[in-house]
Amino acid sequence: MSNHIDSGKNLEKENRELRQQLNTLLNFINTATDGIVIVQEDLIQYVNESAAKLVGHSSEELIGTSFNRFIHPDDLKTVKEAYKKRLKGEKIPSRYELRIKGPEDKIIYVEVNSDIVEYQGKPATITILRDITERKKLIEKVKEEALFFESLFENSPEAVALLDNSGHVIRINKEFEKMFGYKINEIKGNLLDPFVARGNLLKEAKQIRKRTSRGEKVELETIRVKKDGSLFNVHIIESLIKSRDKIIGKYVIYRDISARKEAENNLKESEKRYRELVEWAKTGIIIDDKEGHIVYANKHLAQIFGYESINELKNLTLYDYVHPDDREKVIDYHRRRISGKKAPSRYEFKGIRKDGKSLYLEVAVSPIVTEEGIIGTRSYIWDITERKNTGAALVESEKKFRSIVENSSEGIGIIDDNFRMIYCNDELVRMSGYSRQEIIGQDFRKFLDKESKELIVDCYIRKQRGEKISPRYEIVIVRKDGSKIMTELSSSVIKDSVGKIRTIVQLLDITQRKRAEEEMHQTMKRLRKILNATIKAITLTVEARDPFTSGHQRRVSDLARSIATEMKLPKDTIEAIRTAGVIHDLGKICIPAEILSKPAKLNEDEFKLIKAHPKVAYDILKEIEFPWPVAQIILQHHERLDGSGYPQGLKNDEILLEARILAVADVVEAMASHRPYRPALGIEKALEEISKNKGILYDSRVVEVCLRLFREKNYTFK
Repeated sequence: MSNHIDSGKNLEKENRELRQQLNTLLNFINTATDGIVIVQEDLIQYVNESAAKLVGHSSEELIGTSFNRFIHPDDLKTVKEAYKKRLKGEKIPSRYELRIKGPEDKIIYVEVNSDIVEYQGKPATITILRDITERKKLIEKVKEEALFFESLFENSPEAVALLDNSGHVIRINKEFEKMFGYKINEIKGNLLDPFVARGNLLKEAKQIRKRTSRGEKVELETIRVKKDGSLFNVHIIESLIKSRDKIIGKYVIYRDISARKEAENNLKESEKRYRELVEWAKTGIIIDDKEGHIVYANKHLAQIFGYESINELKNLTLYDYVHPDDREKVIDYHRRRISGKKAPSRYEFKGIRKDGKSLYLEVAVSPIVTEEGIIGTRSYIWDITERKNTGAALVESEKKFRSIVENSSEGIGIIDDNFRMIYCNDELVRMSGYSRQEIIGQDFRKFLDKESKELIVDCYIRKQRGEKISPRYEIVIVRKDGSKIMTELSSSVIKDSVGKIRTIVQLLDITQRKRAEEEMHQTMKRLRKILNATIKAITLTVEARDPFTSGHQRRVSDLARSIATEMKLPKDTIEAIRTAGVIHDLGKICIPAEILSKPAKLNEDEFKLIKAHPKVAYDILKEIEFPWPVAQIILQHHERLDGSGYPQGLKNDEILLEARILAVADVVEAMASHRPYRPALGIEKALEEISKNKGILYDSRVVEVCLRLFREKNYTFK
């Protein structure tokens, strides 16, 4: 009897403790911050306060009603399908996101964790709801900011490279690719220095990296090297990238300053030439002040007056080098000019040499005007003593001019403002095939082809409007016998002795140069044909080894090319994909023919041989200098996004986009076609395969484009 009483007490105690634990558990569930809902046969059996608050109703209002009415219509199908799959025992992710309608139809993003439980003897779904609306907003904001900075980086007008702390390349932008000629896959993960600097430049680049690592911001102008080996001037800014005072990498900005450097060098050269021209000109140049004191004189002026150096002239005035016979006249002209009055700008006068001998001079003089007014005059002086005595200097000068022009290797002509030829040299006569008499008086345009006539008129009109046009351009001359020669034309406008506008044209025969350029172009075309023929030969070699897949490579290549075209990829990328496609199974030449044509499932050793064919093809092709990464594309065409592919087990973006496209095309063609070990499965089975594994094995975007080609654009294998 006592034992029964003790047993009853123990049972009552356990029952009380169990109820206490249950109440504690229910209290925890009711007060949990996450919403908890139990749904059975589409009706709510239990809902805690947090879940009720999410949808804006009380727990009592929700019990016995359908929870589906609170699920966003676009997400309802997903929820129902997930429920059906769970009931069937299928494995699906228990955690996912969806949208529900809160108070006043406010959209709330929730993270859902669902599972099937037994509730009152029947299966039910217990769902935990966590409000992630603010988190989603934050993520979207972060994404927007990331896209903004991504756009700034990619579309920067300056070349930018992002490096890790050791100087290895993480990313480069479009302008970097354009400036240096490298693609990201060529230099990613490598030290940047050897790609953009060589020799002594490499040592400089390493010093820059050391200075940046010490926290210095390095900015300098130097030289860097493009992929093709050419050198160019750059302005470099290299700085550290910090996040919360922690160094996470470096960025390097390159600005191409070649044009500026060239302009600076040209300016320096021009300044040097003009200074030398002034210093060594066969014209005396003199600058004097208001009182007539010499401020500047060139060497030739010293020679004219018989002085050994320019310094001897510095203390002279008009009184010292003008002959007494003309001194009063010259001083009068000078005073009138300084005071702003009218005075002859060009005249002749007698001068006095250092040795006292007189000489005849011609001067062209103009006032020097600044913001302060007229501060002096600038004069160009010629010794015309011999001309005055004999006139021989003028004759000799004309003779030299004619000799230079007549013996020039360029055709030279002078045209009036109506395009009429008023002069031509011997070379222009030779170039045109016409006689001098047949050229003079004719419209210059008569000797040009149609396009060149239009170009000449257009340039003339634009020059009249004051527009800047190229000083040199190409025109075609039609010779008297009808043959054509290509010339490079440069022109300058002058005024003759009576003030009429004249145009001097200089024509350089560039026909041979153009022919050489065309021959170079044809050579490139022939080389491309040879490359295509070699690729075709490789294709036929593979097909000869495996006649059961004859045409497979070409069909894969065509589909891959069509996918790339539909994706609007660059022409170079499309050509790379097409080329890789037609030889992607080259590695099968190392596989025995009996394995390739085996009408049964391959054993493990045989399949290992098959899996080696991408590496074999890579080893064959890697030394061939294709314009594109063909060997890498072929090496990766059996890789899969989840890492289950071969031979390297690459994942996601580790696989080249070109290889991802080739992979989809290869799978679709292989499944749709006959094989020795099975009949053709058909195109629908192939499309079902890539659709089912989109984003898992195959690139989602590539799969979507492939499906669109077959289902919307009626693509078929040729």
